[in-house]
Amino acid sequence: MEGISPALEPSLRGWIRETGSLDPEEARLLLIRFDLVLPDSYRARYQKQLADRNARQAELNTEWEAAKAAHAARGQSEDVLKPFMLHLPVVPLPTHPCVAFLAEGTSATILWDLVDELLRRLCTEPDPAKPAWVVGFTKGHRQTKKITESLGRLLAESLSVYEIAPDRRGLRRRVEATLAAAVSGAAGAAESAGYSAARQHLEKSRGRLFGLHPDPSGAYDEVVRAVEAVACPLFLPNAQTPTLGTVLAHLRQSSTYEFVVPGKHGAPGSVDAVVAMMAAVWEGHSDRHAGGPGNVPVSREAAEAALTCASALVTLLSRGAVYRP
Repeated sequence: MEGISPALEPSLRGWIRETGSLDPEEARLLLIRFDLVLPDSYRARYQKQLADRNARQAELNTEWEAAKAAHAARGQSEDVLKPFMLHLPVVPLPTHPCVAFLAEGTSATILWDLVDELLRRLCTEPDPAKPAWVVGFTKGHRQTKKITESLGRLLAESLSVYEIAPDRRGLRRRVEATLAAAVSGAAGAAESAGYSAARQHLEKSRGRLFGLHPDPSGAYDEVVRAVEAVACPLFLPNAQTPTLGTVLAHLRQSSTYEFVVPGKHGAPGSVDAVVAMMAAVWEGHSDRHAGGPGNVPVSREAAEAALTCASALVTLLSRGAVYRP
């Protein structure tokens, strides 16, 4: 995990304080999540701050009551007194001790994890089924916007390697622009062609590969599923349990498919290039089966290359680039 620059750390801790204060109970649960023990000094400081706050609030209440009585004694009407009565001074509560400890007392090595968890616990995912103007009035949307706007600016200004995930419920590593465009384009092509499952698997793969704690093996699983979600119904619509492997066997044994790019001298296009790309994705899934000599952990580089291939395959198949004439 990438470190945090000295310039960013104070602002990031301030964001943790502000965000954690929105729900102190979640802050308390975060201590449990990270196996942290709240020091007694934070409890003692909070109790003193709370006592000071309550004493100051009592003073203001007394002053306000005296001022209200003075206004009433002068015979002022209720309409004149009403605005005054609505402005009782309120002293804010001190920061909850669990929130203060998360913001001040934790090691810099877990700050990204704290940020990621706060996003997951306190933010809501956009609901594409609802109009934007409806979503904008919900409490969850307003809170999410408040949380993510300030954090997003911190990440951008500090040139952080992390950004807020599209669902706004976590961090992810910034994706190289070309790959990001390829994945987004493939997801859009799949959705338009009716293969929404392929879009979902591509997005899951990207999330697992570029999340705060990358999971190349899990990302590769989703890569294979993304291609299968298009290729299986396209080439083996009646198969009960099709896989990318059975699709490959079908394409290799069949000579009835053509590729939209023509061959030499205008000959029908061969599907060999598409088959080779599918084979690379399928056979490169090195940890699919455990216990054998070929079981090798999937590297991040391999998963990223597979995601690139899968994006191309999903795009081509969704747009009818392989067909029966």
